[in-house]
Formats: sequence, structure tokens, C-alpha cells
Amino acid sequence: MRTVLMSLCLLSTQALAIDPFSATFDVSRNNKALGTMEMTLRETSPGSFEFASRTEGTEGMAGFLSASIEERSQLQRGAAGYATTRYRYQQKMVGRKRERSLDVAADGAIAEREKDDRWSYRASNPVLDRHAAVLGVAEKLADGANVGSVLSIDVALRGEVSPWRFLVVGHETIQTGSGKIATIRVERVRDNPNRKTVSWHAPSYQYLPVKVEQSEPDGETMASVLKRFVPANAPARPPQ
Repeated sequence: MRTVLMSLCLLSTQALAIDPFSATFDVSRNNKALGTMEMTLRETSPGSFEFASRTEGTEGMAGFLSASIEERSQLQRGAAGYATTRYRYQQKMVGRKRERSLDVAADGAIAEREKDDRWSYRASNPVLDRHAAVLGVAEKLADGANVGSVLSIDVALRGEVSPWRFLVVGHETIQTGSGKIATIRVERVRDNPNRKTVSWHAPSYQYLPVKVEQSEPDGETMASVLKRFVPANAPARPPQ
């Protein structure tokens, strides 16, 4: 009996796993088509994962300048969920290139770089990078989060580890390229109320976001909406 109880306690403290997948999103700015984003999660070795996204501008000025953004997070998965070990960001367009990097050592030492800035600091607990934070939100929603609750994710960014907080607003059904989907609306709690990030997470898609909307103080709005979602274990399509 004691062994059974200990096993149940252990299971209750383990974050639910998010299975590998690939997804395609339509990206827009101020309700005008901008491009597409490809997102993938794959297992590179037992317990190690790569979470990657690539956004490419295909319309308007973004298409003219061949703008692209690629982000890659290397992750380890433990009992508490995903934790970042390495993060790379690269933005490219005609005449411009921007990069960021973050590395987390086994002892919690963090080395971070952005443009000419360098930071060296330490984390006492597992952390996520800004890109992989969305997986942390999905894990916490999958574990069970009531409407009105606030989720907290430890994120390493610009020389410090700080909690990113997310308010679970409620349930909404939204329209996507994959049809109507029942979702949980989540809003990031920010110090600047004029900057707003809203994401809609679908229980039927492992609590991953099927829509994300970012509103800036100048009135600009960026949105990404799911077009296609494919689990990694989905059967291959027959040749046409």
C-alpha cells in the first residue's frame, strides 16, 4: 500500500508530457496577411527535445525584404516539465541581421548574449527561455488550472530569472484554419497595461496555443492563427 501511495504522489507532481508535433500558422499584422510560421517539437534523444519555430514574410514589405525569424530551444524534460539548456534566435532581412543566444549549464549557470550586451547569472531552479515559455503554459493548463487562476513560469531573460505570469481568463470557441476549436483564453500579466499578449490554448491540441495575438502601445497588432496541426505519430498520407 505504501508503494502505491508513493507512486500516486509521484505521478501527481509530474507535468503531463507534450508529444512531438508540427504545426503551421498564418501570420498577420493589423489584420493584413504577413506570412507563415512553422512550429515543431521533436525528441532528439531520450529526454531531450528541440522546440523550433520559423516565421517567413511572404506578403507586403516583409515579403519584399525576405524577412524571417528563426528560434530554436534545446530542452531537457524532467519530473517538473521542460527546462531550457540552449536557445538561439536569428532574424534576417535584406541588409539586417539580429541574433540572441542563451545557454544554461547543468549547475544553473547562465550565459546570455543580445547584440553587444552580455550577461552571466545563475538559476536555482529549472528555467525556460522566452520562446519555450509557451510550452510551460501548456503544461500547467494540462495539469489543471481553474478560470481566474494565475500561472507562473520562470523565464531567463536579459540577465535575470523572473516569473512570467499568465491569467486564465475563460473558455472561448474560436475560428481557425482547422475549423472552430474550443479553447482556454490566457492573458499575460504585464507591468505595462498598454502592451497585451493573449493566447488561446486548445485542450484537443495538447493545450498548445492555436492563436496568439500581440498588441503594442502604438496600436499595432500581430496575430498567428493555426492552419494545420500534425502529431508526430500521425500516419503518413498516401501519395496523391
